[in-house]
Amino acid sequence: MSDRDNPRSLVEIMNDVLSTVREHYDSEYVYYIEKEYEDIDVIYEWCAENVPWQRDKIKMLPKDQRPRWMEQEITDTTEDSYSVFRRLDENTVAILAAVGVHRGGCEVDLLRSVLAYLPEAITLQKLQKQQEYLSYHDKLTGLYNRNSFVSYTTDINPDELNSLGAVSVDINGLKNFNKEFGRDYGDEVVIRVGEVLEEYFHTANVYRMTGDEYLVLVENITYEEFMKQVHGTYTKLDNISLGLASLGCAWEKIDIDVDALVLSAENMMREEKKKYYKNLRKGHHEPIIKQDLLEDIEEGRFIVCLVPKIDVETGNVAGAEAVVRYHHKDLGIMEPGRYINLLEETRLSHYLDLYVFEEVCKTLHRWELDNLPMIPVSVNFAGTTLRQDNLIKEMEKLIDRYRVRCEYLEVEVSESYADMNQEMLAETSSKIRKANVRVILDHFGSKNSSFSILSLMEFDGLKLDKSVISNLVGNRRSRLVAKAVIDICRQLGAVVMASGVETQDQVNVLEELGCDYAQGSFFNKAITIETFEVRYLKE
Repeated sequence: MSDRDNPRSLVEIMNDVLSTVREHYDSEYVYYIEKEYEDIDVIYEWCAENVPWQRDKIKMLPKDQRPRWMEQEITDTTEDSYSVFRRLDENTVAILAAVGVHRGGCEVDLLRSVLAYLPEAITLQKLQKQQEYLSYHDKLTGLYNRNSFVSYTTDINPDELNSLGAVSVDINGLKNFNKEFGRDYGDEVVIRVGEVLEEYFHTANVYRMTGDEYLVLVENITYEEFMKQVHGTYTKLDNISLGLASLGCAWEKIDIDVDALVLSAENMMREEKKKYYKNLRKGHHEPIIKQDLLEDIEEGRFIVCLVPKIDVETGNVAGAEAVVRYHHKDLGIMEPGRYINLLEETRLSHYLDLYVFEEVCKTLHRWELDNLPMIPVSVNFAGTTLRQDNLIKEMEKLIDRYRVRCEYLEVEVSESYADMNQEMLAETSSKIRKANVRVILDHFGSKNSSFSILSLMEFDGLKLDKSVISNLVGNRRSRLVAKAVIDICRQLGAVVMASGVETQDQVNVLEELGCDYAQGSFFNKAITIETFEVRYLKE
């Protein structure tokens, strides 16, 4: 790289200038100093070989102990030190001094000539440094800017990373802050959000991408630690002001693609933002909804029902899926979509999911006490539930409380979550399995699923989506795909079940293909736990 491509620093330039002055006067030291009032703001020093540096000592000297050359010009060439002064403004004076001169009889013309040049050169260098800084940093917050992000993506080698996490954050309603409280208040909000991100992601690169949007990139972090920082950030922002910001995140450790990872986090953030404004328009208030939800759970308005899973070969019940129905005090039983979507939009699904999980634990414990046949029961968890940093601890608490044998507990997860990428889903599923709870990959074959998840994620069972099953009888391609998935699962040690089964013909084809289990309207709809026990366990 040429010198033109690699500009010299101000320190290098000053060292060259001062060393030239020192050689000319054969002095022990040369100093360039700028004093504002009596405080030393700038000091550069160059000294002869084998002479100790005095810069810090000189800077710390009280006024009454400073050498004479700092307090007045010395132009008498019979002295052992020379100094010349130049007033830069009303309060600031620049000093250039040769101290401990050994070459007598020298004139001070060189000092005066150099002093005329140095302040302007220093000012120019400072301006260039400031311009360079602002090219890669946000002026308001001091965070990295979009130019820095582009530079990062250009220079980074993903193969050298163990993992990469991305967090996209957008302030909700910044224009309203500016309009209602003034731009200065809006700027304070922008700065505060940046400070929170730096506080919780102190080893990461934090970027202010636009006026109200931020991006965080954190390298070589475990998924558990990453999500802990994400939850800490979200909680802190919500504590500052409820709904202050929308947040999306993504994490990868295999085949890291920075642009794709960032896009995934940004897409999730935009989905969260849509939910925020949708709830705002509808007048949904999360604290009120949360309070109503907890009251409804406590008062038993959410009824846990079971959908049977049937062994395709024998026709016997082999398991069940727990679903929930809401019994409104005035309207009676309501369609799940009317409340499940609301809970997902307000990020409250985990309260209901863990309630269902607890009810399943209670049921399994009671079955064992009553000597009823034990079968696995699965619970569906929403994406927001899987992202809870204390989820595994809460599950383990319930398992211990009811002394449940984990072989009968299953959690169904899906690729369809908008708030989790494949590797995040794989990491969370791995944690659930380490807690000895079986994991079922749900909705496989739907629009949002892909074969790549089979290699990324460990699972105990796979559920074919009803869209695959509906075409099974009359579509040869659907049968080939289903057969391929079943064969792969066999080799992976996972069972396969079919959802949405409606006819005997579908059951027959599934048996031919080697599918293990099936569920759907052909067998039974969701029924209460008591009815399920009478129909399937007490025969």
